[in-house]
Amino acid sequence: MRLQTLLSLGLASTFASAHTVLTTIFIDGQNQGDGTCIRMGVDPERVTFPISSIDSPDMACGFNGDTPVAFTCPAKAGSTITMAFRAWADDSSRGPIDISHVGSISVYLKHLSSPSSSASGSGWFKIYHSGYSQSAKAWSAETLIKNNGLLTTDLPSSLPSGDYLLRTEVLALQNYPETQFFVNCAQLRIASGTAATAASIPSDKTVSIPGHVKADDKGLTYNIFEIDPVASPYPIPGPKPYFPTTTTTAAGTNTKATDSSSGSQLSQDGLVPKTCILKNANWCAAEIPDFSGEDECWASSDNCWKQVEACYNSAPPSGGKGCKLWSDKKCEVTQRRCAEGDWNGPQDKGAIVASWDEASEPIPGGQLPPVDVGEDRVE
Repeated sequence: MRLQTLLSLGLASTFASAHTVLTTIFIDGQNQGDGTCIRMGVDPERVTFPISSIDSPDMACGFNGDTPVAFTCPAKAGSTITMAFRAWADDSSRGPIDISHVGSISVYLKHLSSPSSSASGSGWFKIYHSGYSQSAKAWSAETLIKNNGLLTTDLPSSLPSGDYLLRTEVLALQNYPETQFFVNCAQLRIASGTAATAASIPSDKTVSIPGHVKADDKGLTYNIFEIDPVASPYPIPGPKPYFPTTTTTAAGTNTKATDSSSGSQLSQDGLVPKTCILKNANWCAAEIPDFSGEDECWASSDNCWKQVEACYNSAPPSGGKGCKLWSDKKCEVTQRRCAEGDWNGPQDKGAIVASWDEASEPIPGGQLPPVDVGEDRVE
């Protein structure tokens, strides 16, 4: 009966595609932009593929996950984080994951000594996980699909200030006995509240990745085609969530990364610069050089097109929308002005190109889901 039910849902089939990848994060409801601050595999054909071995260093942050990206996103201790998953990295309309990929979703953090610190190794602690909801009678993948690929949770309010990796782990059981792990990381710079609210993370709450799961863990050997999750609840692999909080939450509503405990501003290195007039993932356009004659105009046009090339070369599989906009609205316009003898510029110097703001991009489903605390949260 269990197998028949799964077959009716298409869960007994295996799929070469329709996996998943983290493409976008929203911090306190604000879209940071597709690919921005995300460590994502560079191969568009494999970016949604599972990690091949639980002992691989790729288990920490996925393919190419030990290589930092240019930008780090600022957040506050206690901020809400919405994570957007896609089955196709550059197309949210095709859903977040195939319904067959039931299992668990976990979120981890790691406090870094520097933005370039290794992702793999010790120091990871889990802040969220969900598997099979007994109340909703639904797997986490089903809930993710219902929420248009969006999962919202919150950061602990008692985190030390500094650079962090936020790690998402989607575990799928449909290829039993082989378990699939889909892993990505986002770079965050978290500002804590006062010194009284900032707590160090106890070593007994942290794990090493790889190494946080074993091949014989019950959550990895769980046969969804024979076991009823209502009668035999699914044991989510890895540690229990640890969520350090105090009665005093992170101070202020300022989104700038500032250490309130010392009154000093955290490093701005790696944050999106204020001079950025158009962004695509972890690349920013710089204003083209001034020109007041024909030769200068064409030199400025050449600078613009070189930036287009750099943008596309740096674009992750989540896409190059910003690159195309820069090409169409800045480079084509400048080239046309040069050809027509309009040799004074650049036009709209320093302005955001085409007034495009990623924060105003449509949200899948129209709105962000509410905060989900998951299962087994320990504060």
